[in-house]
Amino acid sequence: MTIRRLTITDMTPVTGIAYYEPSADAILDGLDGKIHIPIGSMPIPLLPEDHSALGASSPGYDAVGRGIYQLLRANPDAVGSSNYASLLQQAYPHYLSELASHIVMLDQKDVEVTYLDRKINYLKIFALIEPENAQFPFEIGKTLLDKGLRLSALHLSTVSLYRAADFLEKARQFDPQHLPARNTLGEVYYLLGKYDKALSCWSGIISEIDKVEAEKLEARLKKIEAGEFPRIPVVDYLEAVAVAMSLFEAGQYEESAAIYQDIIDDAAFCQQFPLPELYYYLALCCKNMAMPKYAEEYLQEALTINPAYGEARAALDQLY
Repeated sequence: MTIRRLTITDMTPVTGIAYYEPSADAILDGLDGKIHIPIGSMPIPLLPEDHSALGASSPGYDAVGRGIYQLLRANPDAVGSSNYASLLQQAYPHYLSELASHIVMLDQKDVEVTYLDRKINYLKIFALIEPENAQFPFEIGKTLLDKGLRLSALHLSTVSLYRAADFLEKARQFDPQHLPARNTLGEVYYLLGKYDKALSCWSGIISEIDKVEAEKLEARLKKIEAGEFPRIPVVDYLEAVAVAMSLFEAGQYEESAAIYQDIIDDAAFCQQFPLPELYYYLALCCKNMAMPKYAEEYLQEALTINPAYGEARAALDQLY
């Protein structure tokens, strides 16, 4: 079977990338002859300034590396990414070391959602290089779960959690005994309201995990078996919080408060997910509706859940 050579029209448009179409017999040379790799099977991504400087010449080793590195970080799902990742591994290992350092740094910080997206892209590059390594889809799924629970990205919770489930299932396919993947996937399925799947993931792992986590999981399993879980899937509450926050920003305090009140009325949800932010934002709604007594009660509840909640403490001090 003849494999069709890709052309520029086949490639994924990526901001900050201009494609160069090499000759079929093009060779990438570099590092004083240590690198000698055929690159004529598909277009090469370049930075616009490197593309503009080409003239009649072919791109050099450094220009090819800069372009591939930029494309993979921007869109590791682009057409040809697996080939580009392989080329990065063969010819530019220093870029992989840089990516690994960035991932470690992001793991050590409480970063914004945009940085989580960046981490996901970096992990995808390593997954392209080692496509059957369960650790990479596990780390991607775990990061997507983190993203799905962030206040600033709750409007994307459903999408993030379903994507997390896909990657975690892939990790289990590569390594069925990957305990962290099973445990995290169970959490994702629970949040999505897929309780049977959550039970299947969590079955038999209690004796294998940390004692504190095991106690929490055992309590949750008992509640599932007794039919004691939130009225609607947790992910729907997360999306509802995003709507309530949007209404608050628009000055529609009554409508926002009604959503928060409906959420905290679900005792099963609040018991399993004690979120002080719900009471804090409900208190702000009450304050804006000239209901300081209720605002005070909700701020006190937020501080009961998290005594170190600085915003709630400040709002309570400024209430009257």
